Amino acid sequence: MVKRVLTAVFMLIMLLPVYVYAQSTDSLSVYFDIGSRQVDTSLSGNVGKLDSVAGVILRYSSNPGFHISMTGYASPDGAPRFNDWLSARRTEEVLRWLEDRLGSRFSSAWVDTSSAGVDWDGLERLISSGLTFKGSDEVLSIVRDMPLYVIEDGRITGGRKKSLMDLHRGDVFRYMMDNVFPELRRVGITVRYTRSVPVTLVPSMKAPAEQLDIAGPVYGRPLAGTLQPPEPEPFYRLALKTNLLADAVLMPSLEAEYLIDEHWSVAAHGAVAWWSKDAAHKFYQIATVYPEARWWFRTREAWHGHYLGLFAGGTWYDLENGGRGYQGEGGFVGVSYGYMFPIAERLSLEAGIGLGYLYTKYREYLPVPYMGGTHYVYQQTSQMNYFGPLKVKLALVWRLWDTNRKGGGR
Repeated sequence: MVKRVLTAVFMLIMLLPVYVYAQSTDSLSVYFDIGSRQVDTSLSGNVGKLDSVAGVILRYSSNPGFHISMTGYASPDGAPRFNDWLSARRTEEVLRWLEDRLGSRFSSAWVDTSSAGVDWDGLERLISSGLTFKGSDEVLSIVRDMPLYVIEDGRITGGRKKSLMDLHRGDVFRYMMDNVFPELRRVGITVRYTRSVPVTLVPSMKAPAEQLDIAGPVYGRPLAGTLQPPEPEPFYRLALKTNLLADAVLMPSLEAEYLIDEHWSVAAHGAVAWWSKDAAHKFYQIATVYPEARWWFRTREAWHGHYLGLFAGGTWYDLENGGRGYQGEGGFVGVSYGYMFPIAERLSLEAGIGLGYLYTKYREYLPVPYMGGTHYVYQQTSQMNYFGPLKVKLALVWRLWDTNRKGGGR
């Protein structure tokens, strides 16, 4: 009897699963639009991939040996320094998205990030793995054999990108921009983690346990718990501004600026002071209107960073302070530099300066008493050409029209 009991206990133990740790390493890529650093969850299945990574972090980050590597890349279109900057920002945005998704900051002990600029190695792998198109063999030869830059007498005279752009009069490069380069605009993510796997000392007839594959269907399902996708970061398209310096000298101003994308915007500015005191021969009447195009650089996010602008416009004025008066009009053109930074959820401050050329033609006059009234007697017509500062601003900015809200579009 005892022998039978011991045999049954032994067989039961043999059939119980034993859990061991198995090491897994998975890789995937999150893709980006051309020139963009923003995570677009609707692009190339990004949302499923990011949820895959979030699921692994949620389940296995406390296990020994957990580690995530992220490397940002860009495509060859674009300036080299911009591509270096863009690839780094893309990595930062993916890391921020995952942290927001899980509601916590990640430990620096198991996360490392890097950027590689243009993904030349990725382009070579795509073509050498069987991707073919007109000129693909020549592209592969250029990528493998041509240095990044050809320098002669201290000047860059050619290089890898220029050779690609010149290939077949640019037809190949244009084709790759639409059909090949999107695969290079990415952040590559590699996750290394350990997971417990049940094994039995006696083979079982049951189906094997579900394997956790970061690219598999397991992570197509919502994450466990109450985690929900984070609300997208606001992306305000429009800003209304008033120049506090102009307002301080009783010249109310209003500016509207539209953000085309992270790096380009257009603005329309107007200011007017139409004050007069006829009895004292005082006129402070001036109006100015001009459009402006701006290029934003070294931005931390939309509406936060530096810009260079190009503007042109016109002005009309009548200025007198009890003596000789000046009435005229003019036109101007110039360049501007500015910096904007947020001070509240929708409010920012912007400081800027504009330099350029102004041409104005004006009539000089004198107020002359005549029969109990005043006649303004014409003296002469003059003109002026001016080079120098044309504007200075310290503007209060109100940002609005969030296109990342539900129902909006980017």
